[in-house]
Amino acid sequence: MIFFDTNVLVYFTINQDKTKQILSKNLIDEAITNGLFFISPLVMSEYIFVLAKLKIEKENSDKIHFFSKFIKSEISSKEIIQAYDICKEIGFCKNINDIIHLVVAQKYCNKIVTFDNDFKKLQDKSSIKIEILI
Repeated sequence: MIFFDTNVLVYFTINQDKTKQILSKNLIDEAITNGLFFISPLVMSEYIFVLAKLKIEKENSDKIHFFSKFIKSEISSKEIIQAYDICKEIGFCKNINDIIHLVVAQKYCNKIVTFDNDFKKLQDKSSIKIEILI
């Protein structure tokens, strides 16, 4: 399975950068076609938050409902504490959500796909591949 970070879904939905939108669409379509697309409840929550902040969640309701079908996990208190322990160790607690993504992804997936360069700080804490898109 491939864990998709929130920003990939956002680029898929919003044309902020045509190249990134096309790349996001191609990667998501390929992962869905191959049965490898994975998002967590936290990714979905962040995605809805971004769309709501931009006041475009209603017009993207179809995408919200579509992506919600691919939530394949829960986030346990054990995973939250595991993420907290990592963030304390590396001094990165302001990005706790990224570390929660990492912990959940490691449980279910073999790769994370993201546009977020902050994941570079997590590569040595990861047992899976982190692909940072440009």
